[in-house]
Amino acid sequence: MNDFDWEGPYSDFLAEQIARTKVTDWRKRLRRAVNRTRRSQEAIALQAGVSPETLSRVLTGVHAQPRFETVVKIAHATGERVGWILGESQTPLSADGHAMMREIIDFLDAHFPAKERKS
Repeated sequence: MNDFDWEGPYSDFLAEQIARTKVTDWRKRLRRAVNRTRRSQEAIALQAGVSPETLSRVLTGVHAQPRFETVVKIAHATGERVGWILGESQTPLSADGHAMMREIIDFLDAHFPAKERKS
């Protein structure tokens, strides 16, 4: 069992990622994700299955080491990618950034079709 009291196929790896990520960095990204929803913290807490007090403590750092499962639930309630919250290098874009990139790719595909390749 890891320090985050959560078991899953990648729990040890993800716990290590959280430990290596600056605490203020992931909290800032989590706060940004919460704020971007334009929903109340109470609504996000309800969807995440945590109390509003727990959400507030996680966001402000009063809860210094929240369970990994709690962070994941909050991230999912905001619609954000956990990898982006944790600052994983394989997830450099937020959910909004990813959606914007998808729109750009779709636009380019529609207006500049790939040339047919000759065998």
